[in-house]
Amino acid sequence: MKKFGCPGKYISTVGQFHDGMLARVLDDGDFSDAFPVTNGVKQSCVLAPMLFSMMFSAMLSDAFCDDEETSIKVRYRPDGRLFNLRRLQAKTKVEKDSVRDFLFADDCALSTATEAQMKQIMNRFSTAWRYFGLTINTKNSEVLHQPAPQKTYVEPTINAEEQIMKADEKFAYLAAHSPDL
Repeated sequence: MKKFGCPGKYISTVGQFHDGMLARVLDDGDFSDAFPVTNGVKQSCVLAPMLFSMMFSAMLSDAFCDDEETSIKVRYRPDGRLFNLRRLQAKTKVEKDSVRDFLFADDCALSTATEAQMKQIMNRFSTAWRYFGLTINTKNSEVLHQPAPQKTYVEPTINAEEQIMKADEKFAYLAAHSPDL
């Protein structure tokens, strides 16, 4: 949080919520002895989503502060007439923006227009993670490539933390795999 510019008093207050935090592991019905937790947040802690968003925003800002070329360019009309393509070709009343990252509850999706750009931003993303003292969970990370209409699907090869990430043709978020939904 210090890298993000948070005041020391705020950092100290947040730290006090987690000072002395202990955990136990349940294994086959038996609990382990309590042990100190030195990183992470308490399960169900109301601060967790805010801390995640702050950390991720700081990390993404650091990773992509000087990079406009790898983002996806979006044209839109602020008047709500989004799906009239003829209106989007107009020179007036059309806004332009770019997007690269989307934050979810406790996840992030990175988006680019080409495989080469994805390789470039994954390198920057990995570097930023290491700078912030984090590692990417490559087992839970995947790549989704959606080719343009009438283009053949070619599985992308994207690395993170020196491992090739699993490529998928469909993306399901959280409980979307659950039969209860």
